[in-house]
Amino acid sequence: MLKREYRLKKRYQFNYTYSHGQTQGTKNLLICYTPSNNKCIKVGLSVTKKIGGAVTRNRIKRLLRVAITPHLLHLKNNYNLIIVARPSIVDLSLQDIESELAYCINKAGLKREEGF
Repeated sequence: MLKREYRLKKRYQFNYTYSHGQTQGTKNLLICYTPSNNKCIKVGLSVTKKIGGAVTRNRIKRLLRVAITPHLLHLKNNYNLIIVARPSIVDLSLQDIESELAYCINKAGLKREEGF
């Protein structure tokens, strides 16, 4: 479970990030991100009904939360980040999801430099 301080919850935050944000993606997932005034990074998850039923969607959300948790301390602050699952993500394992998420984060330039 993501800590409360890292959650993106409000509809207006999602809408702002979708409309003003930049995107990076792979075949199975997409990240949308935008700078914000938050003290830390805020993460939201989007898993639509195209993915499957409630059980499948909840499983994907759990996997995405587990995949993003180790990266939270190494991401740049002051960003809103939305992880959007695509229908082909259903067939992936946790390791595959983690590697694709890490690839998108690195490609977007959201990782902090080591000397912070």
